[in-house]
Amino acid sequence: MLINRSASRAGNGRRTAVIGAVAALALTLLGAQADRADATAGVQHLAIPAYFNPADAAGGGFWTQIDQAGPQAGIVVANPSNGPGGAADSSYAHAVQGAASAGSKVLGYVDTGYFGTTGRTTRDGQTSIAAWTAQIKTDVANWYAWYGTSGLSGIFFDDALNDCGSNNAHVDLYSGINTSTKQSHPGAFTVDNPGTAADQCYSSAADVLVMFENTYAAYTAWTPPAWELSAPDPARFWHLVYAAPTQADLENTVALSKQRNAGYLYVTPDDLPNPWDTLPTGSYWSDELGKTSGSGGSGGSGGGSTCGSTAGTGAITGYSACASAGTATFRATFNTAQSFHHVFINSDGNTATGYQLPSPSASPLGADYMIENGSLYRSLSGGWSWAGVTAGLTTTVSGSTYTWTVPLSALGSPGGSVPTEFNAGTDYSPVITLTPHY
Repeated sequence: MLINRSASRAGNGRRTAVIGAVAALALTLLGAQADRADATAGVQHLAIPAYFNPADAAGGGFWTQIDQAGPQAGIVVANPSNGPGGAADSSYAHAVQGAASAGSKVLGYVDTGYFGTTGRTTRDGQTSIAAWTAQIKTDVANWYAWYGTSGLSGIFFDDALNDCGSNNAHVDLYSGINTSTKQSHPGAFTVDNPGTAADQCYSSAADVLVMFENTYAAYTAWTPPAWELSAPDPARFWHLVYAAPTQADLENTVALSKQRNAGYLYVTPDDLPNPWDTLPTGSYWSDELGKTSGSGGSGGSGGGSTCGSTAGTGAITGYSACASAGTATFRATFNTAQSFHHVFINSDGNTATGYQLPSPSASPLGADYMIENGSLYRSLSGGWSWAGVTAGLTTTVSGSTYTWTVPLSALGSPGGSVPTEFNAGTDYSPVITLTPHY
């Protein structure tokens, strides 16, 4: 009934850019990667594949243990039968509700079967991409139909591909199900799990990527890809480590995961054939909670990052403003069709200067800079008057998710907290804060 892991997984608008600025940004990121060896990734959270049945005595005990962990169990994956199962289950509804009420994001397990590219068949024996796409969308719909009102937060897409594919054919499959999930269920939080390091093209294919799923022995010898190490937001990455039998193994794993920029982590002494069918207990569990809770710090010089982020709900979701090594990265998913997508940035911290955002924005903000689609502008007044800034903005678009990276120097090198707001049409996000990191 529960998935068994093998030791190795199948291997699996306008844009503007200034070439010189991109090269400079690349050098900056390389410097951040080198400095990261002694840095930490900031506050971590546990992210738990809860592949145990809440109707069983043991499984019910593990779900209670998760509830007692509170928000420190940041992500919990429910998995009745390698998917939502054949019908709603009251024990799972209760488990989802309990964990969500305790502060966890509870995600429903959906098998993507590598979209049939490895010969995997759907439940009715088909291997085509169309058949897999249909099954995935049905499973997503059932998760929300059966457990949406219990507090389901999103979807965990397992058995995911990790390579871009020819002309981005593979990553486009995952961007597609990410977009359809968020459009059908605004506010949905998504995870892709290839179980191995994904290519950078997947950076916007889901809210979080599982970049490692293997044993403790393998983890100690593993090197993450450079793009993960230099990424500004550790909350985009999740590492799953099993067969770590001692607390010393656990503590070493936590330390390594912070150096490797993982914002989500789970470590267990359990092993194959299913390392996710129990939880650690006793001092191992309390140590895991303690070592990840509130750990680290990312506001100092050299390496690390600082982020304001939220899952959000409605028209604009998954938005974040992160600073690292002299750069700022803004990301948001826009769930309605609009011609223009904006980031408004109050770089001087004064709401009385800069562009005054109109209603229905909840704040005038006082935007000193604006990103519009693929261009950066500086405010000339309190009204709609702007001058173009040519220094160093890079823009990527994956489905309906936009990611913008810009040197902090192009924003006037702000020294304090930077209120930021996203906008498309008449939709505005709440204000989140960027904390500069030089």
